[in-house]
Amino acid sequence: MDGFPESDTLNWSERRSTATATKPRRWMAHSAHITIPRPHRHGRPWLMHADEPPEMCSMSESSRSNPDEVILDGSKGEGGGQILRTALTLSLLTGRPFRMVNIRANRNNPGLRPQHKKAVDAAARLGRAEVSGAAIGGCELSFVPNTYAARDLSIDIGTAGSTGLILQTIHLPLALRSFNPTRLVLTGGTFNPKAPAFSFLDVTWRRYLAAFGMPLTLNMSAAGFYPRGGGRLEAQIEPATPRPFIGTERGTLRRIHGTAGVANLRDDIARRMSNRTIERLAERGLNAEIELVRWPSPGQGAAISLTVEHEGAIPATFIGLGELGKPSEAVADEAVDQLLAFEAIENAAVDPHSADQILLPLVFATGRSEFTVSEVTEHLRTNAETIRAFLNRPITIDEPEDADTPGRVVIE
Repeated sequence: MDGFPESDTLNWSERRSTATATKPRRWMAHSAHITIPRPHRHGRPWLMHADEPPEMCSMSESSRSNPDEVILDGSKGEGGGQILRTALTLSLLTGRPFRMVNIRANRNNPGLRPQHKKAVDAAARLGRAEVSGAAIGGCELSFVPNTYAARDLSIDIGTAGSTGLILQTIHLPLALRSFNPTRLVLTGGTFNPKAPAFSFLDVTWRRYLAAFGMPLTLNMSAAGFYPRGGGRLEAQIEPATPRPFIGTERGTLRRIHGTAGVANLRDDIARRMSNRTIERLAERGLNAEIELVRWPSPGQGAAISLTVEHEGAIPATFIGLGELGKPSEAVADEAVDQLLAFEAIENAAVDPHSADQILLPLVFATGRSEFTVSEVTEHLRTNAETIRAFLNRPITIDEPEDADTPGRVVIE
């Protein structure tokens, strides 16, 4: 893409095909209620046994001395930063300390990266936590939270790191512990590979939170792209108590709409993304309304977001992200392919990106939640496993026999 800065390739939610599965798989967390239990170490693949040191990082003696400390193996499951961010959220809300070993051990650049360290710093700042091991490249981290009060925060990531991931890390600890609205201002990236873009957060994630009784206002006064960053995400978080959610069906398709946007790039890039999207969807007999926008930004970037709305369901949003050498048409194809894959699973109410993100608020809701999802991803499995390390709340994930059947998630 002419004039576009070099960036990582978008691979926001790594997909895992279930087309060759021969029988449904059922992932369960066995427990009865939300209390703050002692760790159940045996039989959990992502928890290190108390008398069994991890293979890739040495475990200090302090990690064996606290029976309430959760010990997580960061190389398991999704194996990236998601385990850490979820653990930070749960540690703040439950008061339970955790130690993570083998952080991102199987990645090309293992250990903490600047983006992950910023999440740790933000959670530690809010929760007045004692932290050790939070160094770039570090493979073991200890986090001990203290009591805290929700308050306004302003955080400059300092790079193009994702503002959305920081928001999702500390949103629940703010919403569930506050008596008055709190304001969060984040500076960094707002359109990032492997992270929820602002468009997704504002159109889809925020709508889910509203359905859970957790109102949130979002604003992006400046867009941030790799490598410059400098985007500004502002959130007003209301005090809330989450309520359960049932989303097992989706009704008739109402409309498809979206935004093709550029920052400090030629307008024809946005037009080409829009034209390609309309052309691809028309081949399937689908119409789309695409708005062309220019975002204020200190850097350059391009992205397209596509939202599909069905009767009786939360809108699903899919993102295509530009990068150096990537044609505008390929950016559009990225978003269209995700949308069509979602539409192909007729009875799926929840998109694969949202499924793992809505688990956290729902496990703090009193009552049973259930939803169908178009794809059971490793991110979904990872979040379920990390949650059950902290909470006595059963989560069941039923995986489909074939690729045309939705998965099902039940939180008892």
